[in-house]
Amino acid sequence: MVLNRYRANVKGFLEAIVRPLAKAGVTPNQITFVGLLISLIGAYFFYRGEQVIAALVLLFGSLIDALDGTLARMTGKTSRFGAFLDSTFDRISDGAVLFGIALGNLVDWRIAFIAFMGSYLVSYERCRAELAGSGTLAVGIAERAERLLILIITALFGYVKYGVYAVAVLAWITVLQRMWEAYKRLK
Repeated sequence: MVLNRYRANVKGFLEAIVRPLAKAGVTPNQITFVGLLISLIGAYFFYRGEQVIAALVLLFGSLIDALDGTLARMTGKTSRFGAFLDSTFDRISDGAVLFGIALGNLVDWRIAFIAFMGSYLVSYERCRAELAGSGTLAVGIAERAERLLILIITALFGYVKYGVYAVAVLAWITVLQRMWEAYKRLK
């Protein structure tokens, strides 16, 4: 929610990156797939205990992840399946990163699991509430971009463990915020 406010500020930058990709015939779904692969590589580096490299890979992956939607809008190739694919790959990426952190013994697996469940519920609540007629439910202090940024920043300094703790707490606060907002809109 917090980082979404700045999306318009980087629109021109993203479009400049996407123009040559559009001319080369790259599709939004191809970029989505590449973004997933980059996240899986970041998860692998967490598993290896190489936090700084993992953080840099995820930072690059975040940029790639922002390009698919921009490319789709610029080329008129937006689709419901593309949005579904992007959302699905985001969930795989989130799970893989937390799994890599836990598997690399950078945080207790139980804390990673709590962060994982909270992260998934944030996404699920939005989808389910919107299907029930709530309108756009992009509320809460820790949507995916914020959670990922927390992991990247803490990993850059070698403290991803504390990032996972923060993600766990903030994701569950966001779950409660969305539940309350959905209650108000759908009762």
